[in-house]
Amino acid sequence: MSKLIITIISGTVLIVVAALAVTWMSWQPQSWYEPPDYSNPKVKTLADRAEYRLNEEFHKIRPEDDTWRLRISDDAMNAWLSGRLEDWLTHDEDFEIPEEIQGLQVHTTVEGIWLAAMVEIDASKPRPIAIQLMLWLNNGKGHVEPNAIRFGKIPIPLSLLNEIFEDMETELGTFEPIIPLMDDREVEIKKIDFEEGAIVITCKTYLPQ
Repeated sequence: MSKLIITIISGTVLIVVAALAVTWMSWQPQSWYEPPDYSNPKVKTLADRAEYRLNEEFHKIRPEDDTWRLRISDDAMNAWLSGRLEDWLTHDEDFEIPEEIQGLQVHTTVEGIWLAAMVEIDASKPRPIAIQLMLWLNNGKGHVEPNAIRFGKIPIPLSLLNEIFEDMETELGTFEPIIPLMDDREVEIKKIDFEEGAIVITCKTYLPQ
């Protein structure tokens, strides 16, 4: 009898410890998750430079047969996201970040780009969620596909991803790799490459038709 009691108590303790460990892990963000503070002058300067360089490269006058490349670092993207995204979205009526998502940050690896944020689920305290996406181009279309998802540091099945995005009224799938410019020219993204800590896009600029 005493052995049975010890077994029951030991099993109960293990279950409780496992449940506590899972709960603790679900509150822990990825090791790289640390959104920059836009109130820091260095972060603001980096965001300004990133936006200026992006505009400069996209609007540069180029021969129509010229293929050009642009490397965008995680540091530059995250500085921009920390303070410029909201203002940019006010000019785009077709896209907005749900209020439940806070502290958006990217982390690029050769396998794809991670998007991490603190997300309110069922009106509870925001929890860290990270999704790794792969982007590629095929037959003139851009494609987005999830590679992995983490709830805190806990891997969860990709089958749950659709339900999460439905709740946030957000969709994944395809996109047009064309960026129209103010002077009626267009920039087409021809290729997307991933490096550790940066995205490299290969583009062509086309004159007005």
